[in-house]
Amino acid sequence: MLALVAYLESARKNVIWIYEVGSANATSLADTEGAIFPFWSPDSRTVAFFADGKLKKVERSGGPVQIVCDAPAGRGGTWNKDGVIVFTPEALVGPGRGLYRVPASGGTPVRISDPDMSRGQQNHRWPVFLPDGKHYLYLAANFSGRKGANAVFAGSLDSNEKRLVVDATANVAYVSAGYLLFPREKILFAQKFDIKRLALTGEPTPILTDLQYQPQIHRAVFAVSDDGLLVAQTGTGVALSQPIWFDRKGNEVGKIGKPNVYQNIFLSPNGRSVAVDIADMGSENMNSDVWTLDLQRDSARRLTFPPSNQVLPVWSPDASRTVFSSNRETNFNLYMKNSDGTQDEKSIAGINSLNNFPEDWSRDGKYILYTGDRELMLLTFPDLQSTLFLKSPSDLKNAQFSPDGRWVAYASNETGKWEVYVTSFPDARGKWQISIIGGDQPRWRGDGKELFYLSSDYKMMAVPVTTGSKFDAGTPVALFQATPRQPISTNDRFVYDVSRDGQRFLINTQVINAETQPMSIILNWAAKLNK
Repeated sequence: MLALVAYLESARKNVIWIYEVGSANATSLADTEGAIFPFWSPDSRTVAFFADGKLKKVERSGGPVQIVCDAPAGRGGTWNKDGVIVFTPEALVGPGRGLYRVPASGGTPVRISDPDMSRGQQNHRWPVFLPDGKHYLYLAANFSGRKGANAVFAGSLDSNEKRLVVDATANVAYVSAGYLLFPREKILFAQKFDIKRLALTGEPTPILTDLQYQPQIHRAVFAVSDDGLLVAQTGTGVALSQPIWFDRKGNEVGKIGKPNVYQNIFLSPNGRSVAVDIADMGSENMNSDVWTLDLQRDSARRLTFPPSNQVLPVWSPDASRTVFSSNRETNFNLYMKNSDGTQDEKSIAGINSLNNFPEDWSRDGKYILYTGDRELMLLTFPDLQSTLFLKSPSDLKNAQFSPDGRWVAYASNETGKWEVYVTSFPDARGKWQISIIGGDQPRWRGDGKELFYLSSDYKMMAVPVTTGSKFDAGTPVALFQATPRQPISTNDRFVYDVSRDGQRFLINTQVINAETQPMSIILNWAAKLNK
């Protein structure tokens, strides 16, 4: 039995499918829209997965989806026979981004590992239990371009011991025949593994080449069972997209640039340029850099060059500067650079939380709104002093100032699904829910009379609003069905922006599907080791 994530046309999102090897068809599981990285219970009756910033579970035969706990950006989990789940709740890098344990029945997660910053570890992910149900393997990952920093370690629920097992670039798997399967970029190796000593023996043997590998998240697409079955995806798996203009009826009215791996769309306040981050296809980890695209000249300018990730470029009100986030110093932090490229970027000092991502810059130029750890923070400009604006027990993202500066729209998953809310500014008093059955990525019309967002099935929604001294919102109306590129990393936060008059939408649209290879099913893969 195989649980996999694939696109469901009616949901306009990925869902979990159950496929019995050898059968002609697969069955989708209801209410698993947006699911990522599913894993099985020990008895194979239940599938756990991540969606809407939560760790969830559902019976293989169907039934209601249950929330286990919060998981803002899950990166893998494993479930033992004692009913303990070990998982990675957050993909963001930095201290504390380690593994957690939680009862499969639900509860408060407890951290059981911390990345070793001296080794260049930024995150622990893709855990897998060994047969004793106590020891587990996991990937210690680095995303800032540091060579040789990615490796697999063994840990235990009973101690703090962490033991290096092997250098690897992605997730690993253990089979009861006594082998460890691990990838190094696009080659899958198998090697004898002594579970008592937690050590490899002998030499590694390549068993599959051209393995699909996603360097942005250090994930290789394969699974293996104890009965000799290996399932893997080959090919690049790169989904190209392009910023495309649509009118309010969903008609395509123009394209920008050429197909590439785009993330995050931010129109300049004067409407002449768009800032994006674009993945470097030639780099080892497909790191992203900030680019600006001139809409009048149809030209592009690269703004950043470090061998790390530069994401989420936000314009100043006069379009002379951009603020973006970079992990060049291990954690994601805020940097500023002139949008014409005439100055080197500079770090914005005085911000101490683990990871920071810019959201918006107020029209009067006085405030930069950014997200920290379940917080919306304000950075005053030009003195660069940081203060708390809004703290939440749930996750926050997509915060946007209203044009008059009196309100802030944002998305939160406090109900178990992402919804759009509005609160007052400069003091966060009161809360109005804007979306009804799921939504995120709010954007204001230039005059503040309309608020847009994407529904959970990617419909472009419009809501009439009244701003000023009081706020009021009407009923959301679906304008058209969008088809944005599916997010890959936690840095994919804004797939669209809207013109100031609210008549056109620039959407990072999937325009070329990757050359998809069918899943490869290999029976008795271990026979290769004896040749």
